[in-house]
Amino acid sequence: MDKQTFDNIINETGTIFRDIDVFSPNYLPDVYKYRDKQLYEMIRFSKGLKNGKLPQNMMLIGKYATGKTSTILKYFNLIEERFNNVICVHINCQINKTEYKIFTKIYKRFFGENIIVNGLSTFNIFEKIMKEIKKKDNILIVALDDFDFIKNDKELNKTLYNLLRVHETYNNVKISVVTISSQYKDVILSDSVVSSFYPVEINFPRYTYSQIFDILKNRCTSGFYSGVISEKIINLASDYTFERNDLRYGIKLLCKAGERAESYGSTKITEDCLY
Repeated sequence: MDKQTFDNIINETGTIFRDIDVFSPNYLPDVYKYRDKQLYEMIRFSKGLKNGKLPQNMMLIGKYATGKTSTILKYFNLIEERFNNVICVHINCQINKTEYKIFTKIYKRFFGENIIVNGLSTFNIFEKIMKEIKKKDNILIVALDDFDFIKNDKELNKTLYNLLRVHETYNNVKISVVTISSQYKDVILSDSVVSSFYPVEINFPRYTYSQIFDILKNRCTSGFYSGVISEKIINLASDYTFERNDLRYGIKLLCKAGERAESYGSTKITEDCLY
């Protein structure tokens, strides 16, 4: 391949995507549909923030791809926009499975992603976080996403204990915990954790077919140019998505379909592009 051909491919302007980021797992739509009830509950349990009080601890429960992560991120955005003293940290426990890694994520949220933690013990990291919270009079809200993937029950209980009972060692340090679970696995919490946790449960039911179709259609309207995809194709994508009970699958399916259409040099997404 000559340089000119290479440059043409790299620089070519697609005719399919208006905004490909709309199909990203991290995309949060401006209008957040079908999880208003859950978001309303979360905010209602956080009303004390206006008086400097902690939100209630919460547990978000629902099957995979039912909007739990998107809802907690939307909640965090709203909270941090409204309250300058509140720091929100979302942690993926499928990746960060130990107390050390969890506290490292929190530490980097306070001191910067590029901060070096090599050589610091878990205790030192934890202590620096607590001193920073106390110094700046912050309130910390930690979301442990897929918290039941933490290494084992001992590690989980140690992490929760240190977060929930921090006020016993560091006066006036305020931390609220949100756990998120898709597995409905039995997690054995110690009595000392249970006595401090007492979360309110917020349930996320599976999306109905009509909800899936509407969400996918809205993504297509924002992500594709007009006329690129027909309602028939969105219906097909909705069928596959509903069968799998996985909204993320449907969003990824549409993105891949758009990429295939572009690779074919087409300005429209056809049924063949879905396979």
